[in-house]
Amino acid sequence: MVKIEFPESTRKKLEQIGAADLLIGITGAVSADELRTKVDAAFAQGNSFSKIVVASAGTETTDDLVNDADSRFHYVTYPLPLQDSGAVPWGEMGISQRSVLSIASSIGAQVCLVLHADANALQAQTIALLVQPVIENKCELVTPIYPFGKYEGLINSSILSPLVRALYGKRIRQPLPFDFSVSTRICSRLSQGDQRNGYTGPLLVWPATIPAIESATISQAYLDVQHPVHTDGLELSTVIAQLAGSAFLEMETHAAHWQRVRGSQPTPLWGTPVKSSTSSEPVDARPMIDSFLLGSSNLEEVWRLVLPPVTLLELKRLTRLTPEQFRMPDALWVRIVYDFALAHRLRTISRTHLLGAFTPLYLGWVASYVQEVAAVTPTAAEQRLEQLARAYEDNKPYLVSRWRWPDRFNP
Repeated sequence: MVKIEFPESTRKKLEQIGAADLLIGITGAVSADELRTKVDAAFAQGNSFSKIVVASAGTETTDDLVNDADSRFHYVTYPLPLQDSGAVPWGEMGISQRSVLSIASSIGAQVCLVLHADANALQAQTIALLVQPVIENKCELVTPIYPFGKYEGLINSSILSPLVRALYGKRIRQPLPFDFSVSTRICSRLSQGDQRNGYTGPLLVWPATIPAIESATISQAYLDVQHPVHTDGLELSTVIAQLAGSAFLEMETHAAHWQRVRGSQPTPLWGTPVKSSTSSEPVDARPMIDSFLLGSSNLEEVWRLVLPPVTLLELKRLTRLTPEQFRMPDALWVRIVYDFALAHRLRTISRTHLLGAFTPLYLGWVASYVQEVAAVTPTAAEQRLEQLARAYEDNKPYLVSRWRWPDRFNP
C-alpha cells in the first residue's frame, strides 16, 4: 500500500485542531453547504462529544468549512487520490478510507467513523449504530450489514465474505465496507495499511482482515442505507479481477496467520434487519449458463493448469446437464475458488488471464444459485448463502494442504 501523505496546509490545520472525541471522514468530495447541512441535521438532538472533526476530500480550503453555530465542530479537507482510469470504484475508495484513518490517527480520535463518498450514511441513526458499540461496548471495529436483495452483492456473498470467514475466523457480512467505525487502536493499525510484501495494487478487504488478524473485538450493525456503485463501462471480468484478485493477494500476505485459524466466530449484531426494497423477480440463468459452457469449451487448457482432474471431471459433468438441471455443488465451487487463489499465488499463468478464466466459472455458480433460490423467500436465500459459507470452512483443509504442497494434486 502507498503511504498516505498530506499537504502542509492540511497538517497545520490538524495541529490546530488537536485531539478529538470523534472524527467523521467522508471518502469523497462534499460541498461545504451540503456537508454543514447534513452535520447539523445529524446532531440536531445534541451529542455527548466535546470535539467532532469532519473530514472530506477535495480542494476547498478549510476556512470555507466552518460551523459558526457550534464550536465543537471542526472541518478539514484532504486531497483526493489520483485517478486511475482502469481501476474499479473500490480502489479509489480504499485510498480515501486510509486517508481518513490517517487523519484520525494523527489527532488521536477516540472513534473514527468512515462514511461513503455520497454521505448517505451521515444521519443520526446510522451514526449511533456505528459509534455506540465502540464507546459503550469497547468494540474496536463495527462493520455494516446493508439491505441487499437476494440477487445483489453476489461477488461478496459467494467469494469475499465466506473467504474472510473461513480464513480469518470472523463472520463478517461486508468485508469490503463503505461505512464503518473503529477505535483508536485499530485506527492506528489500519492507517498503516499492509506494506510487508510491497504491494502497490489496491488491497480492498483490509478493513476486515487486519482487525481479525489483530484479534480486535468486531461487531456488525444493520444499516438502512444504500450506496449505488457506478460500474458503467466496466466488464464483469474486470470487477471480479479487482475484487477476487485483491482477496487473493491478502491471502498470500497473511498465509502464516490463516493456516492456523480453525472454525469461525459470530459477531454481535446491532440494530434491526432492514428489508431490501429491490425487486426479487426471477433472473434468467440461461445467458450465464451459456457463458459457462463457452468458457468450458474455450478455456479448457487454462483450467487444466489450475484445477485438479477431479474438479475438471465434475465441471465436465455440469456441461451435460440441461439448463433446468444445472446446479453447481457448494464443495465444487469452494475448491475452485481455493485453487484459483493458489494459482494466483504461484503465478501459474498471467494473473490477468487467470482471473479472466475465473469469470465463466463464477457465472456458472451464479446461474446455479439464482435457479435454486428463485422460488424461495429472501430469508431462505440468506440461509442458502450461510450453507455456502459453511462449505468454505469445511473445505479449508483442502486449501491448507494445497497451499503447503502446491505440486501435488489432491484426488
